Amino acid sequence: MNAPNRPVESPSRRRVVPALAAALCAAAFAPSLAAQGYPQLPGQGAQVGPPETPVRACFLLADLGGSELRRKPANGCDRRVSPAATFEIAAALAALDASIVRSNGTSSGGQTLDSALAYSSPGYFRDIDRQMGSVRMGEYLNRFGYGNADTRSGGEYWNGGSLQISPNEQLRFLQKLFGDQLPVSRQAAASVRESLEPPSWIMTSRGRVIAASGAMRGGVPPVVKAGVIDAGGEAVRWQVGLLTRGTRNYVFVSCVTGPVGLPQDAAVVVANNELVDAGIL
Repeated sequence: MNAPNRPVESPSRRRVVPALAAALCAAAFAPSLAAQGYPQLPGQGAQVGPPETPVRACFLLADLGGSELRRKPANGCDRRVSPAATFEIAAALAALDASIVRSNGTSSGGQTLDSALAYSSPGYFRDIDRQMGSVRMGEYLNRFGYGNADTRSGGEYWNGGSLQISPNEQLRFLQKLFGDQLPVSRQAAASVRESLEPPSWIMTSRGRVIAASGAMRGGVPPVVKAGVIDAGGEAVRWQVGLLTRGTRNYVFVSCVTGPVGLPQDAAVVVANNELVDAGIL
Protein backbone atom coordinates (compact mmCIF):
# COMPACT_ATOMS: atom_id res chain seq x y z
CA MET A 1 0.00 0.00 0.00
CA ASN A 2 1.24 3.49 -0.78
CA ALA A 3 1.38 5.80 2.19
CA PRO A 4 -0.81 8.91 1.73
CA ASN A 5 0.56 12.42 2.20
CA ARG A 6 0.56 12.95 5.90
CA PRO A 7 -0.75 16.33 7.10
CA VAL A 8 1.64 18.43 9.15
CA GLU A 9 0.59 18.20 12.77
CA SER A 10 1.08 21.27 14.92
CA PRO A 11 2.62 21.05 18.42
CA SER A 12 -0.70 22.20 19.87
CA ARG A 13 -2.58 19.33 18.18
CA ARG A 14 -0.01 16.82 19.45
CA ARG A 15 -0.79 18.06 22.95
CA VAL A 16 -4.56 18.13 22.47
CA VAL A 17 -5.11 14.49 21.49
CA PRO A 18 -3.42 12.90 24.54
CA ALA A 19 -5.04 15.50 26.82
CA LEU A 20 -8.45 14.78 25.33
CA ALA A 21 -7.91 11.05 25.73
CA ALA A 22 -6.88 11.44 29.37
CA ALA A 23 -9.85 13.69 30.12
CA LEU A 24 -12.25 11.26 28.45
CA CYS A 25 -10.88 8.37 30.49
CA ALA A 26 -11.07 10.27 33.74
CA ALA A 27 -14.57 11.57 33.20
CA ALA A 28 -16.25 8.63 31.56
CA PHE A 29 -14.84 5.20 32.19
CA ALA A 30 -11.43 5.19 33.88
CA PRO A 31 -12.82 4.31 37.35
CA SER A 32 -14.09 0.97 36.11
CA LEU A 33 -11.02 0.33 33.97
CA ALA A 34 -8.68 0.96 36.90
CA ALA A 35 -10.05 -2.15 38.57
CA GLN A 36 -9.00 -4.14 35.49
CA GLY A 37 -5.36 -3.10 35.64
CA TYR A 38 -5.37 0.33 34.00
CA PRO A 39 -3.69 3.08 36.04
CA GLN A 40 -5.76 5.41 38.21
CA LEU A 41 -5.73 8.96 36.92
CA PRO A 42 -4.92 11.90 39.22
CA GLY A 43 -7.90 13.63 40.76
CA GLN A 44 -10.25 10.77 40.04
CA GLY A 45 -13.21 10.81 42.38
CA ALA A 46 -15.14 7.89 43.79
CA GLN A 47 -18.16 6.63 41.90
CA VAL A 48 -21.57 7.11 43.45
CA GLY A 49 -22.96 3.57 43.41
CA PRO A 50 -22.13 0.83 40.93
CA PRO A 51 -22.89 1.38 37.25
CA GLU A 52 -25.95 -0.37 35.90
CA THR A 53 -23.76 -2.18 33.38
CA PRO A 54 -20.10 -2.72 34.33
CA VAL A 55 -17.40 -1.29 32.11
CA ARG A 56 -15.09 -3.98 30.73
CA ALA A 57 -12.05 -3.53 28.52
CA CYS A 58 -9.76 -5.83 26.59
CA PHE A 59 -6.66 -4.86 24.63
CA LEU A 60 -4.66 -7.42 22.66
CA LEU A 61 -1.44 -6.90 20.71
CA ALA A 62 0.41 -9.55 18.73
CA ASP A 63 3.04 -9.92 16.05
CA LEU A 64 1.49 -10.84 12.74
CA GLY A 65 3.45 -14.09 12.99
CA GLY A 66 1.45 -15.09 16.06
CA SER A 67 3.48 -14.13 19.14
CA GLU A 68 1.23 -12.34 21.64
CA LEU A 69 2.90 -9.24 23.07
CA ARG A 70 0.27 -7.64 25.26
CA ARG A 71 -2.98 -8.71 26.91
CA LYS A 72 -4.64 -6.24 29.22
CA PRO A 73 -6.36 -7.13 31.43
CA ALA A 74 -4.85 -10.59 31.80
CA ASN A 75 -8.27 -12.27 31.40
CA GLY A 76 -11.73 -11.36 30.21
CA CYS A 77 -10.97 -11.23 26.49
CA ASP A 78 -13.06 -14.30 25.69
CA ARG A 79 -16.48 -12.67 26.21
CA ARG A 80 -18.47 -12.54 22.97
CA VAL A 81 -20.28 -9.33 22.03
CA SER A 82 -21.72 -7.80 18.88
CA PRO A 83 -19.02 -7.08 16.26
CA ALA A 84 -20.85 -3.96 15.04
CA ALA A 85 -19.11 -2.41 12.02
CA THR A 86 -15.98 -4.56 12.42
CA PHE A 87 -18.11 -7.32 10.84
CA GLU A 88 -17.85 -5.42 7.56
CA ILE A 89 -14.31 -6.76 7.14
CA ALA A 90 -15.60 -10.35 7.05
CA ALA A 91 -18.63 -9.38 4.95
CA ALA A 92 -16.44 -7.68 2.34
CA LEU A 93 -14.14 -10.69 2.16
CA ALA A 94 -17.06 -13.06 1.63
CA ALA A 95 -18.72 -10.81 -0.96
CA LEU A 96 -15.52 -10.40 -2.98
CA ASP A 97 -14.72 -14.10 -2.86
CA ALA A 98 -18.27 -14.97 -3.93
CA SER A 99 -18.16 -12.35 -6.73
CA ILE A 100 -21.11 -10.49 -5.23
CA VAL A 101 -19.17 -7.23 -5.45
CA ARG A 102 -16.02 -6.06 -7.19
CA SER A 103 -13.28 -4.12 -5.44
CA ASN A 104 -13.55 -1.23 -7.92
CA GLY A 105 -17.27 -1.57 -8.61
CA THR A 106 -19.94 0.95 -7.63
CA SER A 107 -23.19 -0.06 -5.94
CA SER A 108 -26.64 1.23 -6.83
CA GLY A 109 -26.20 3.79 -4.04
CA GLY A 110 -23.06 5.16 -5.68
CA GLN A 111 -20.65 3.69 -3.14
CA THR A 112 -17.54 1.63 -3.69
CA LEU A 113 -16.17 -1.02 -1.37
CA ASP A 114 -13.46 1.45 -0.30
CA SER A 115 -15.94 4.12 0.76
CA ALA A 116 -18.33 1.62 2.38
CA LEU A 117 -15.55 0.16 4.53
CA ALA A 118 -14.01 3.53 5.34
CA TYR A 119 -17.29 5.10 6.45
CA SER A 120 -19.23 2.05 7.64
CA SER A 121 -22.21 2.24 5.29
CA PRO A 122 -25.01 0.09 6.76
CA GLY A 123 -26.99 0.16 3.51
CA TYR A 124 -24.08 -1.19 1.45
CA PHE A 125 -23.62 -4.18 3.72
CA ARG A 126 -27.37 -4.80 4.00
CA ASP A 127 -27.35 -5.07 0.20
CA ILE A 128 -24.46 -7.55 0.36
CA ASP A 129 -26.35 -9.66 2.87
CA ARG A 130 -29.52 -9.63 0.75
CA GLN A 131 -27.60 -10.76 -2.32
CA MET A 132 -25.61 -13.46 -0.54
CA GLY A 133 -28.29 -14.58 1.88
CA SER A 134 -27.63 -14.97 5.58
CA VAL A 135 -27.18 -18.75 5.28
CA ARG A 136 -24.37 -18.42 2.75
CA MET A 137 -22.80 -15.62 4.80
CA GLY A 138 -22.95 -17.85 7.86
CA GLU A 139 -21.08 -20.54 5.94
CA TYR A 140 -18.30 -18.08 5.14
CA LEU A 141 -18.15 -16.93 8.76
CA ASN A 142 -17.80 -20.55 9.88
CA ARG A 143 -14.89 -20.99 7.47
CA PHE A 144 -13.31 -17.82 8.84
CA GLY A 145 -13.70 -18.96 12.46
CA TYR A 146 -15.59 -15.71 13.02
CA GLY A 147 -17.14 -15.85 16.49
CA ASN A 148 -20.34 -17.87 16.72
CA ALA A 149 -21.01 -17.35 12.96
CA ASP A 150 -24.71 -17.01 13.84
CA THR A 151 -26.71 -15.07 11.25
CA ARG A 152 -30.12 -16.53 12.16
CA SER A 153 -31.63 -13.44 13.77
CA GLY A 154 -31.87 -11.75 10.38
CA GLY A 155 -31.82 -7.99 9.92
CA GLU A 156 -28.50 -6.46 10.87
CA TYR A 157 -27.47 -9.52 12.85
CA TRP A 158 -24.01 -7.97 13.27
CA ASN A 159 -25.45 -4.89 15.04
CA GLY A 160 -26.90 -6.26 18.27
CA GLY A 161 -28.34 -9.39 16.66
CA SER A 162 -27.34 -13.04 16.85
CA LEU A 163 -23.78 -12.66 15.56
CA GLN A 164 -21.19 -12.29 18.33
CA ILE A 165 -17.41 -12.45 18.55
CA SER A 166 -14.84 -12.18 21.32
CA PRO A 167 -11.66 -10.06 21.25
CA ASN A 168 -9.64 -13.30 21.21
CA GLU A 169 -11.54 -14.45 18.11
CA GLN A 170 -11.14 -11.05 16.46
CA LEU A 171 -7.37 -11.26 16.94
CA ARG A 172 -7.15 -14.73 15.38
CA PHE A 173 -9.34 -13.65 12.46
CA LEU A 174 -7.19 -10.59 11.79
CA GLN A 175 -3.98 -12.58 12.00
CA LYS A 176 -5.34 -14.92 9.34
CA LEU A 177 -6.53 -12.01 7.18
CA PHE A 178 -3.25 -10.10 7.23
CA GLY A 179 -1.25 -13.33 7.00
CA ASP A 180 -3.12 -14.55 3.89
CA GLN A 181 -4.41 -17.62 5.74
CA LEU A 182 -8.16 -17.26 5.19
CA PRO A 183 -10.01 -19.51 2.71
CA VAL A 184 -10.61 -16.71 0.20
CA SER A 185 -8.77 -15.57 -2.90
CA ARG A 186 -5.58 -13.56 -2.38
CA GLN A 187 -7.13 -10.80 -4.49
CA ALA A 188 -10.14 -10.56 -2.17
CA ALA A 189 -7.93 -10.37 0.92
CA ALA A 190 -5.65 -7.76 -0.66
CA SER A 191 -8.61 -5.61 -1.74
CA VAL A 192 -10.05 -5.58 1.77
CA ARG A 193 -6.71 -4.76 3.35
CA GLU A 194 -6.23 -1.82 0.99
CA SER A 195 -9.77 -0.58 1.60
CA LEU A 196 -9.17 -0.48 5.35
CA GLU A 197 -6.36 2.07 5.04
CA PRO A 198 -7.92 5.27 6.42
CA PRO A 199 -7.56 8.50 4.45
CA SER A 200 -5.22 11.16 5.84
CA TRP A 201 -4.18 9.08 8.85
CA ILE A 202 -7.55 9.54 10.52
CA MET A 203 -9.49 6.76 12.24
CA THR A 204 -13.17 7.07 11.40
CA SER A 205 -16.46 5.46 12.36
CA ARG A 206 -19.71 6.01 10.45
CA GLY A 207 -18.27 9.01 8.68
CA ARG A 208 -17.10 10.90 11.79
CA VAL A 209 -13.54 11.70 12.75
CA ILE A 210 -13.16 10.15 16.19
CA ALA A 211 -9.40 10.22 16.83
CA ALA A 212 -6.12 11.01 15.19
CA SER A 213 -4.12 7.86 14.59
CA GLY A 214 -0.89 9.35 15.92
CA ALA A 215 2.54 9.68 14.35
CA MET A 216 3.39 6.22 13.04
CA ARG A 217 7.09 5.50 12.94
CA GLY A 218 8.40 4.46 9.56
CA GLY A 219 5.75 6.35 7.58
CA VAL A 220 3.48 3.35 6.94
CA PRO A 221 -0.22 4.19 7.46
CA PRO A 222 -2.29 2.11 9.86
CA VAL A 223 -4.98 -0.30 8.70
CA VAL A 224 -7.92 0.13 11.07
CA LYS A 225 -11.61 -0.48 11.57
CA ALA A 226 -13.88 0.80 14.34
CA GLY A 227 -17.29 -0.41 15.48
CA VAL A 228 -19.89 1.25 17.70
CA ILE A 229 -23.25 -0.15 18.84
CA ASP A 230 -25.68 0.32 21.73
CA ALA A 231 -28.02 -2.67 21.98
CA GLY A 232 -29.73 -4.68 24.70
CA GLY A 233 -28.81 -2.16 27.37
CA GLU A 234 -25.08 -2.43 26.64
CA ALA A 235 -22.65 -0.30 24.67
CA VAL A 236 -19.95 -2.01 22.61
CA ARG A 237 -16.94 -0.13 21.27
CA TRP A 238 -14.29 -1.69 19.03
CA GLN A 239 -11.14 -0.71 17.26
CA VAL A 240 -9.06 -3.32 15.42
CA GLY A 241 -6.24 -3.15 12.93
CA LEU A 242 -2.69 -3.64 11.72
CA LEU A 243 0.26 -1.35 12.44
CA THR A 244 3.69 -1.50 10.81
CA ARG A 245 6.94 -0.42 12.41
CA GLY A 246 10.03 -1.05 10.35
CA THR A 247 9.90 -4.66 9.19
CA ARG A 248 7.47 -5.76 11.92
CA ASN A 249 3.69 -5.92 11.64
CA TYR A 250 1.47 -5.77 14.70
CA VAL A 251 -2.17 -6.79 14.94
CA PHE A 252 -4.24 -5.20 17.70
CA VAL A 253 -7.76 -5.47 19.10
CA SER A 254 -9.33 -2.99 21.50
CA CYS A 255 -12.81 -3.62 22.91
CA VAL A 256 -14.65 -1.68 25.62
CA THR A 257 -18.20 -2.48 26.78
CA GLY A 258 -20.39 -0.77 29.34
CA PRO A 259 -23.60 1.16 29.91
CA VAL A 260 -25.40 2.82 27.03
CA GLY A 261 -23.85 6.23 26.52
CA LEU A 262 -20.27 5.03 26.87
CA PRO A 263 -18.06 7.40 24.83
CA GLN A 264 -18.00 6.29 21.23
CA ASP A 265 -14.21 6.50 21.07
CA ALA A 266 -13.61 4.51 24.27
CA ALA A 267 -11.86 1.67 22.43
CA VAL A 268 -9.79 4.16 20.44
CA VAL A 269 -8.58 5.81 23.64
CA VAL A 270 -7.61 2.47 25.18
CA ALA A 271 -5.83 1.42 21.97
CA ASN A 272 -3.97 4.71 21.71
CA ASN A 273 -2.76 4.52 25.32
CA GLU A 274 -1.64 0.90 25.03
CA LEU A 275 0.10 1.36 21.67
CA VAL A 276 1.97 4.42 22.93
CA ASP A 277 2.98 2.49 26.04
CA ALA A 278 4.21 -0.37 23.84
CA GLY A 279 6.35 2.07 21.83
CA ILE A 280 4.48 1.50 18.57
CA LEU A 281 2.69 4.86 18.27
